[in-house]
Amino acid sequence: MKKQEREHYKKRLLKMREAILSKAKKLKEDSYSLGTDGIQDMADAASNSYNADILMSISDNDLKLLKDIDSSLDKIVKGTYGVCEECEEKISEKRLEANPVARYCITCKRLMEEKGI
Repeated sequence: MKKQEREHYKKRLLKMREAILSKAKKLKEDSYSLGTDGIQDMADAASNSYNADILMSISDNDLKLLKDIDSSLDKIVKGTYGVCEECEEKISEKRLEANPVARYCITCKRLMEEKGI
């Protein structure tokens, strides 16, 4: 992969990372304000608890994506970004544009999905 392409993906990954961190910060701030708007009845308390659980599950999904982004950034440094972890062939540019954290080429990913992996 050319240096210019690596820089392009690095910028995209860093932008994605920043968006997740900003979103997580806002979610954390919002979760602190749940239920602080006066006296709650049981339904309000249950609703606020449910909303807090949803906020935390979103954070878990974002945490996984954040780890994938960091792994991809490490691969850029090592020179292995854009190489399929299964067959070691180049991942298509089209696939990386659609999913910059892709670990597998489309062929290997489809085979893995068919096998239920």
